[in-house]
Amino acid sequence: MHALLDAWVVVRVPDVSVVYGWREEAEARARARGQGAMSREEVVDFVARYMPAYGEYLPRLYADMRGEHPEGVGAGKPRLAFAIDRHRRPTEADGEEPRRSVRALAERAWGS
Repeated sequence: MHALLDAWVVVRVPDVSVVYGWREEAEARARARGQGAMSREEVVDFVARYMPAYGEYLPRLYADMRGEHPEGVGAGKPRLAFAIDRHRRPTEADGEEPRRSVRALAERAWGS
């Protein structure tokens, strides 16, 4: 499957627990619009099912994106890893200002 990807973009979160709040925000908006949505308890149960995978895979993925494992995920492909805060604002990207990094990734991946 990795062979099908042109480039890697990884969004680092400050703490994976922010996912609970983000999912609840989406569900609250759906509830406010009168659409079907999970309750808070259902959100916790739903997100909790993904936490073991996040705990297992994110540390290595983040390390691979920092180049700590040259043969790791994304080896040989353009890569962009950037961090966001709990409000989803970009905070850092490969040591560069995030927008410049995104442009550089696109240029490396697609020759734009």
